[in-house]
Amino acid sequence: MNDDIRQSIAATEPRVDDAWFDSGSFQTYKHPTAISYETASDNGTVDTLEGPVNYTVGHKIITGPKGEKYPVGPIKFAAYYDDNGDGTATPKKIMKVAKLADHDGVVKASWGDLNYTKGNDFIVKHGTGDYGVVKKDIFAKTYNTSSLQGK
Repeated sequence: MNDDIRQSIAATEPRVDDAWFDSGSFQTYKHPTAISYETASDNGTVDTLEGPVNYTVGHKIITGPKGEKYPVGPIKFAAYYDDNGDGTATPKKIMKVAKLADHDGVVKASWGDLNYTKGNDFIVKHGTGDYGVVKKDIFAKTYNTSSLQGK
């Protein structure tokens, strides 16, 4: 297959971008439930539910509700969490936009590629061009889903 055909196919495949959230998305925020974290003392890779993600010294390695791990950079961590000073932090109430994945794909995040599957993952828009992937069952535990009631 030549490059022109590959580019044409790629252009017609569904993808997540800011416009993708224009239909079927809803506003949400994380519940203010404390999470546990450790500060990375070395560079490394953590196997997240969406695939391996690299981190560097100083990243916070958060433990999710099912024991899953994922890294967050120190600047983003300070913006999104209130550090409780005891190895736990509480999410700040920051409104975000989310949508249940309607196709399989990969979100290109600054910290790595995050795989998602149709009907199994929510894509969360943190800001322009800034997305995360959250498994459906974990999303239900960690995010406000009141706007989904009755849908």
